[in-house]
Amino acid sequence: MRVLVVNPNATVEMTERIAAELRQYLPPDITLISATNHDGPASIQGAADGAAALPGTLALLRAPGHDGAVIACFDDTGLIELRDIHPRPLTGIGEAAFAEAAARGRPFAVLTTSPLSVPVLEANITAYGLAQHCRKIHASSIEVLDFETDRAGAERRLIAAGRDLLTQYPEVETVVLGCAGMGGLSASVGAALGVTVVDPIAAAAHSLMASFALS
Repeated sequence: MRVLVVNPNATVEMTERIAAELRQYLPPDITLISATNHDGPASIQGAADGAAALPGTLALLRAPGHDGAVIACFDDTGLIELRDIHPRPLTGIGEAAFAEAAARGRPFAVLTTSPLSVPVLEANITAYGLAQHCRKIHASSIEVLDFETDRAGAERRLIAAGRDLLTQYPEVETVVLGCAGMGGLSASVGAALGVTVVDPIAAAAHSLMASFALS
């Protein structure tokens, strides 16, 4: 069985790290194929970047040669356009992470990157029917590519943003990491914040494998 993971942005290093993270959560008999949208922006932060990334992302997802696919952008670029017509299981890391957090039955919040991303994520979570479970989508004001160029520094800033979020919303028991670049940081961020942290890449793997089981 072949799983395609598509990075809607053009940063190859990010694609490679996302694929390595995803590999940890897939069975060994799954062949993982990674693809970078070289026609997209270097990172996706807001609706304009998402629109620029959409054509290339759709082209990659429509290509044959895979049994299921993961869209590795928390904005779920292309998911709505393809969900009803894609012939194979398809999951976006944003929708998967929202669903995993909501399934816990307790209030959750999302830590994302740019304030430009907040309206996109708010629209998505409403479209998925999960907005009532989310207390806040909180912008950390960390650039997406900081998680590639200065990962340790970005992680420290993310933890600080998480503490600020939990101070404002003490009822929150689960925090969702709202960027593909944050994948792999759930254990350390969770330990620092003292709450459950949902890793979007892990959530997407779980969601995709559940879809395979049902198909």
